[in-house]
Amino acid sequence: MLLSLTFAAALLVSPQDAPAAPPAPPAAPAAPAQPAEPTPEQMAVINRIQAAGEALEEMMDELEPRAAVIRADAALSAADKETRIRALLADKQPVLNEFGDALEAMILLQAASEGATSEQAAQAATMVRGMFPEQIAQALITGEDPGEDEGTAGQ
Repeated sequence: MLLSLTFAAALLVSPQDAPAAPPAPPAAPAAPAQPAEPTPEQMAVINRIQAAGEALEEMMDELEPRAAVIRADAALSAADKETRIRALLADKQPVLNEFGDALEAMILLQAASEGATSEQAAQAATMVRGMFPEQIAQALITGEDPGEDEGTAGQ
């Protein structure tokens, strides 16, 4: 009987008299989008930059002790020290070139994925490519890691 009275009352109540429906619960936050699987081209660039980075690290591990000996030689002027250290680097130019090529490919791919024009991407790649060899040279010449904080340089 209660059910039929409830049904009858529901038919008699106009929509404006009906109690408001409870608000819908807030939508669950959207799950973060899963990153898309890298394309074969992206994987090739990633693998290339990793291999080039490892070769560059090995090169630096080899050159740093040799550069330290040159820096410590009191018989050499600052200019002579720089010249000798730059000569060490010249012998490793293929490693620097491969790292530069891999870095450039990574920058071009990243810039394209972010919607940069090909001109903007090329400018960014050229700028970075021109900076890293000099940073490496300066690190060997001064013995300071350009990535270190000022307060920890040389430690």
